[in-house]
Amino acid sequence: MPAGDVGFSVMMYLITSVLCFILLIARRIIFKGELGGPTTSKYASAVFLFILWLLYVIFSSMKATGMLEGGNA
Repeated sequence: MPAGDVGFSVMMYLITSVLCFILLIARRIIFKGELGGPTTSKYASAVFLFILWLLYVIFSSMKATGMLEGGNA
């Protein structure tokens, strides 16, 4: 596997994981826990996490198929 592909995957993983941790920290501050809280916020968090996963899969697939060509050396 070319190093550029691994680097892209790691970068995508780090971005999505940092956003996930920000969500968990915000939920802990606002609702005093990661789980529970109002129904609307639970569903909003679930949708946000699903979108993060979907973006990771889409961008990784695009990179693997060559549809997403960045400045690889």
